[in-house]
Amino acid sequence: MPTISRVITTEAPIEDVFAYLADFSNAAEWDPGTASSAPRDGGPPHVGEVYDLVVTWGSRSLDMQYELVDLEEPTLIKLVGDGSTTAAIDTMILTELPDGGTSVEYSADIRLKGVLRIAEPFLGSKFAALGDAAEREMGERLASLAR
Repeated sequence: MPTISRVITTEAPIEDVFAYLADFSNAAEWDPGTASSAPRDGGPPHVGEVYDLVVTWGSRSLDMQYELVDLEEPTLIKLVGDGSTTAAIDTMILTELPDGGTSVEYSADIRLKGVLRIAEPFLGSKFAALGDAAEREMGERLASLAR
């Protein structure tokens, strides 16, 4: 199972970072593999909330659903994603830094389904590139939250 793991630091306060990342409809802003993300019930983020995503892989667009399964303000956000070709577990652990900023430890455990599982060992560079782009985009978005 490929894992994307990155640490992003920002000067933004942990409460603002948590609020932004817990609302997974923002994923399209910081995850270059997400074309769109919308909550089903539209309320504030809560355990059990489901987000409908359109993700891109190369020239393909695929539907996925992500459920918010753990939410511990302001330190933990965990979602489980499922689609026709992919399953994923995304975890974000937030730590308040001594200077008032925030560190985000982001990991995505990705599992391809069916016959695509055979390709997993050969896609390491693609997953690494996706992680690098997500790290860059998330860093830029979180920097914009700094006061």
